[in-house]
Amino acid sequence: MVDKRIITDNFSKSAVTYDDHAEVQKKCAERLIDLIDLDYFNRILEIGCGTGTYTELLRERYPDAEITSVDISHGMVEIAKEKMNGKNIDFDISDGEHLEADKKFDLITSNASFQWFESMDRAFSSFAGKLSKEGLLCFSMYGPETFREFKEVLGVHLGPRQWLSSSRFAEKEEVEKVLSDYFQNFELREENYSVDFFSIWDFLQNIKKSGARGEGMGGAFLGKYTLKEMERTYIEKFGSVTATHHVYFCRGQLGRIDG
Repeated sequence: MVDKRIITDNFSKSAVTYDDHAEVQKKCAERLIDLIDLDYFNRILEIGCGTGTYTELLRERYPDAEITSVDISHGMVEIAKEKMNGKNIDFDISDGEHLEADKKFDLITSNASFQWFESMDRAFSSFAGKLSKEGLLCFSMYGPETFREFKEVLGVHLGPRQWLSSSRFAEKEEVEKVLSDYFQNFELREENYSVDFFSIWDFLQNIKKSGARGEGMGGAFLGKYTLKEMERTYIEKFGSVTATHHVYFCRGQLGRIDG
């Protein structure tokens, strides 16, 4: 089960450092906005807005749209509000998985947040009900191969266990299944982004300051000696301290839009 209290707290703590440590999330936002190939929307709902990086791209692409951006983290929303001051965005501190909005949206979109959902089936059922007749759901989310190198090294030194939150992220087939259940037309593209770090400590600081650690590491304690040994294993296995970000880019549409 996902402990959203821990996730929310970790993202709120990382709000002020997020933008300096979210290189891949920014790349995903740029990739995602290109995946939305329609020119106009009246109403847009953004889920998991974070510090507003993707929000800014949405506003630039759709200057006349009514945009509602929500995030479960108060700290993240405050940063996003400052960043988007004067750009006519309606921000709300809400859990995107349990929205009670009674209006319809032409586009529901999210960059790198759906992996934290408790039930994708329940969430997608809700999204389908909140979309206009030919509305579009377009999102990116992390897959279970995220940080696979670090997970493998942890297994060598601490034993087999789901040490990282990413071990519980949805498999490709699960995402495709829930898309097909609620959307007439859908597609999923899978991409990997790799980032190299100077050391394991550098990597750990990065995921802490970007909030990407999620629920943490299951209580694992990594002392200096353990980190040194793990780093040696890391280099032997992978040649460097590298971290893979496994990302799905998805879209689902209730009906075809001609032209």
